[in-house]
Amino acid sequence: MVRHLRTLGLLLPWHLLTQALSATVAALGVWASDRWLAAVLVLGIDGPIFIWSVVVQPRFRKLRLPSDDESRFVRRSLRGLNGILGSVWFVFVIMAFRLHREEIHLLTIGVCVGLMAPLLLCAPVRGAVEIMVIPVVAGLFGAVIEGSFHRSMLLTMSFIFEVMACGLFVVGASRLVEGLLWRTQIVRLRQREKLDILSLLTRCSVPQGGGWLWETDETGLLRNPSIGLCRALGQEETQIAGRTIHALVGLSDLSPETALPSSGGLSPAYRLRHSLGHQLAFRDLTVRVAKSDRWWKLTGQPLFRDGAFLGYRGVGTDVTAMQGLSEQHFHRVRIDDLTGLPNRLACLELLQNRLLDMTQGHRVFVMVLVSLEGTRTGEFRKFLPEEQACAVWESVSRVRGLVGRIVSDEPFIARYGPMDLAFAVDVPSERKYSDLETMALNILSELDRPIFLPSGSEIVLEAAVGIAVACSEDGDALVEAAETALGDARGERVGRYSIFDSSDDLADIRRKSLFRDVREALRLKAFMLVYQPIVNVRTGAVIGFEALCRWKGAAYGHLSIEKVIDVIMETGHGLEFDFWVLETACRTAQRWREDLWVSVNMTATHFSLPDIAERIFAVVERTGLEPMRLQLELTETCALEAGSQTCQAFRKLEGKGIRIALDDFGKGYSSLMYLRQFPFSKIKLDAAFIQDMLQDTRSAAVVRNVIELAMDLGIGVTAEGISSPEHYRHLREQGCTEAQGFFLGRPVLEEDVPLCW
Repeated sequence: MVRHLRTLGLLLPWHLLTQALSATVAALGVWASDRWLAAVLVLGIDGPIFIWSVVVQPRFRKLRLPSDDESRFVRRSLRGLNGILGSVWFVFVIMAFRLHREEIHLLTIGVCVGLMAPLLLCAPVRGAVEIMVIPVVAGLFGAVIEGSFHRSMLLTMSFIFEVMACGLFVVGASRLVEGLLWRTQIVRLRQREKLDILSLLTRCSVPQGGGWLWETDETGLLRNPSIGLCRALGQEETQIAGRTIHALVGLSDLSPETALPSSGGLSPAYRLRHSLGHQLAFRDLTVRVAKSDRWWKLTGQPLFRDGAFLGYRGVGTDVTAMQGLSEQHFHRVRIDDLTGLPNRLACLELLQNRLLDMTQGHRVFVMVLVSLEGTRTGEFRKFLPEEQACAVWESVSRVRGLVGRIVSDEPFIARYGPMDLAFAVDVPSERKYSDLETMALNILSELDRPIFLPSGSEIVLEAAVGIAVACSEDGDALVEAAETALGDARGERVGRYSIFDSSDDLADIRRKSLFRDVREALRLKAFMLVYQPIVNVRTGAVIGFEALCRWKGAAYGHLSIEKVIDVIMETGHGLEFDFWVLETACRTAQRWREDLWVSVNMTATHFSLPDIAERIFAVVERTGLEPMRLQLELTETCALEAGSQTCQAFRKLEGKGIRIALDDFGKGYSSLMYLRQFPFSKIKLDAAFIQDMLQDTRSAAVVRNVIELAMDLGIGVTAEGISSPEHYRHLREQGCTEAQGFFLGRPVLEEDVPLCW
């Protein structure tokens, strides 16, 4: 309706110009006989038109909604204007016919006929045409009743009835135009409703890649197959109607009583089968078309009426080309370029999946790390890439067979580091230690023999084996245990192997040793900061850096810094350590460009202290850094207290311009409740979701919805763990604001920060 009024605003000046010209012509015609009548006509017509042009016409540009105040004012004003003009013409017709001059009568009739046609422009406003036509026709009837005609009565009467017929035609035509406009509006609303349905289902304005609609009845049979679906299958409508989605994509039926498995088996095909069987909504599930090499992405919404299931309505898209690119990306980021073996990422993913399926009681899951340190004959230097590949492949061929003789299944082998291998195996729980010790000794024996290179030289390996036994479903804990065991094995002169089991006494001894070494490192200030660039996703420019801690020269290089910081918190020096990091980072950032900011991690428990905001302000003032160039990332949010003291500290920091980000959102204890209670300016999306979002629809859904949530809250999103250009492009399309990761820049020392600008 607003569009019609805006169009009317463009055309209405021509209607008003016709009125003004008609009044001028009629006034000139009666000027010689009655000057007062001519003056009244001109003032009565041109005056309201002038007021309209000054007061109402400019408001057409402010129209927004059909029901807003501006629209109502414009419609009422147009009816009022036409009512005034119609009244003036009514008076003029009556007075003109009283002059008893036939030429004036004919002129009046001609003017009345001429001014009615442009009235059709007012048809979008109900009643605007009738309110002007009726007075003009009534004036002519009044003239007939008065008998105010002279000579040629038949001719005069014929013209009068012509004017009345013209008026009735204009009124009828205006009603017809109004009806057509409303019908057009209804059609547009229906089209918009269809687009809204597609948008609701696909979360995009227009379905990409040749999308089509599909619909089923309550029994699951397809009905009313769309042209797009017929074209996608290359079949006629009659061949498709009556088939099921299960049949199209090669799914077996699933009874509603069947539940999803606790782990594994969550393929898109299984999830589609589960959703259809349980009448659940689903979105963006990529499945292979039955008996075809094509792939579809399907989205569906169940329909209900009064609690009764009516069927499904959804949208599908052919994503065969996209699926091929996705598989290439999946392969590229999980396969080592040099050796063709699975890489560290593939190993960590397999560990987590196997841990979820770990069978209790009969077999135990074990991670084995093998270090292939060694030298070329007569030389002490790093291996060339081709030499590394040769050493790795020869070691794999030697070890694979002997490990396979101990375990029942084929072992998973990955290149864990430049000269490190990782094995994932199951062993019987009753022979756990004997089998593991036998495996370690056999591996060392096999790798003790030199490896001959194609160049004729040989490599002498000094292998070490670290073995960790899984005692929980925590993949990070298992990796940490295996790396700890490998570190212990490297420290041995003979028998270079170590078995880590958290249930034995040795694990407790290791923890106490780590606790003691961390306290000593704090005393000696053995920690340093490195800085990882943060990039604006839209522009690709570096806008800030995150300060990350490293332990200089530590024997615990295999441990994650998060684990070390946890130990620091246990020593009671957590607050002191966090403020050392804060002050060091602020002093460093103060020397950067003025448009760059620094992000510092801080434990959430500190914000319950009564003077935490003042202590942070003191650091900022002491270092000379502008508060707006500092961002605090809250970690360990499980301990964040939602008290008045914490809220007050947040408000003080925000008031000074210091930004606060919620770190690792979606992981661990980060809560949506915090976003409602505290003034966070940014969400940091955990890297685990980013790494899986191109293959796992659930991770993709989390990423998409977190970004949309941030948009609704008016805060930014920083995506961590960007490891490929595909990740970066996908996040940019989703609307992510900031990103960081090895693809965009690795952490660098303070002196190397300018190289990242």
